[in-house]
Amino acid sequence: MKSYATVLIPSYNPGNYLRKAVDSVFKQTYEKWKLIIIDDASTDNSLSTIKDRLKDPRVKLIRNPINVGQSKAQNEGLKYVDTPFLLMLDSDDWLFRDTLQILVNESKRVSDDVALICGNKRIIYEDKDGKIIDERTREYGRDFDDKYEFILANYVPYPRFYRTAALRYVGGWPTDDPYEGRYLEDQRMDHRLIEHFKIHWIDYMLYNYRRHSSNTSSNLAIMNEMYEWLVLDSLKRWGDHYQPVFEYSHGWLLSKKLIPKIIED
Repeated sequence: MKSYATVLIPSYNPGNYLRKAVDSVFKQTYEKWKLIIIDDASTDNSLSTIKDRLKDPRVKLIRNPINVGQSKAQNEGLKYVDTPFLLMLDSDDWLFRDTLQILVNESKRVSDDVALICGNKRIIYEDKDGKIIDERTREYGRDFDDKYEFILANYVPYPRFYRTAALRYVGGWPTDDPYEGRYLEDQRMDHRLIEHFKIHWIDYMLYNYRRHSSNTSSNLAIMNEMYEWLVLDSLKRWGDHYQPVFEYSHGWLLSKKLIPKIIED
């Protein structure tokens, strides 16, 4: 049975959340998947919760001896991917049953210059005790092929169904930022890909995104610091033609506009 898609789960102390994430892969209507779990030196009992799942030959576990952070962990997993496409799944999130089937079908329709396929997501808000306090859906998106339009859209694609060759073309997840790839690894990859490829959106609900107090994204100050660094770094790499103007929305730093720089003779 030839696999077409690999699910990659980077994991660091997710507790019981990991079981739900892994089970959502096993419940997929599309069964020709592979699963790579990169445990980034967890100190909790999360791996014991999936002990039975690790016996499946489709599953590979990688255990880092020390914690290296999200990007470096994902790059370690990327070394072992041998399928045309790769789906990122955070260890505290989960998939709908038909997520992989829809994404695989769509990947066979798009052109080779599409590096990332995404869709819609459901956001589940939990309190510190794990009780669901709110649910919302994000049912919007669009295709992108212009890097500057992508910055101004302030759009974060979910789920992230990558063309494996495109990930390798840009050198995997970059780690040359002040936090060595521990924050905003998804958006850094988006900016790398949109330089050379297209991003394609489909109008399907494909991903369950859990928001809780332990989310990395809960550290708003660092996330905003990294977002400003990311935009400035990308614009400089793309020729340094624009100066960004930022604004805050509900505490999050966003790109409002790009002002062309005056080139002096």
